[in-house]
Amino acid sequence: MPRRPVVKKEYTLGERVYLVEITKGLGLTWKHFVFNIKASFRKGPHTVPTCWQYPEDRREIAPIFRGAHMLMLNDKGQELCVGCGMCARACPAKCITVKRGKRAEGEEDKYAGKTYCASFEIDMLRCIFCGNCENACPKGALVLGPGYELAEYDMESCIYNKDKLLANYHEAKAEGKLKPPKKPVPVEAPPAPPKKAAAKKAAGEKGKAAPKKEAKQAKKDEKGKKPAK
Repeated sequence: MPRRPVVKKEYTLGERVYLVEITKGLGLTWKHFVFNIKASFRKGPHTVPTCWQYPEDRREIAPIFRGAHMLMLNDKGQELCVGCGMCARACPAKCITVKRGKRAEGEEDKYAGKTYCASFEIDMLRCIFCGNCENACPKGALVLGPGYELAEYDMESCIYNKDKLLANYHEAKAEGKLKPPKKPVPVEAPPAPPKKAAAKKAAGEKGKAAPKKEAKQAKKDEKGKKPAK
């Protein structure tokens, strides 16, 4: 391939010194500096493009935000999880471990199903917050809540057990940040074919089957007419 010719640009004296461009950059920096200084003295959450004064100022979390996991309870205070393990199967990171246990007599007020999760662990260091576990749960027992402060001082604290997941639920409920229950997706049956079209289709199938039966009968008749040797 032929090489492109190198075009040498000749800079003016002002462009060589860069004084004009440096002055423009300093002016823009000073403009933003003064603007941010004035905004820092305003009260309440800042609505200007400055840093949020965390943790005093906190941004609102979207309803579809996927944060720390939590195990849900129903209106009667019963655990919804039945320990089926569908969440563990759907997890691409393989960070969920579930063990099932059978409900004993007298524990009807504690567990909603005949079985429950005897142990439930989530390795938050491996979780990618994809939400597949929440979508796969048939009982709506596992939900990714609004919690986003997940920093810990040791690795053992990053493994959420059942008690931690239930504590996340109670905390979100006390703050009024529980997600609304998902609406079931309506599944509509396919429309039935019109009666006339169905009748024509059935008549056509019978018409196709009739010549085949006649051909088979004709072959049998020909075989019967052949003289015996």
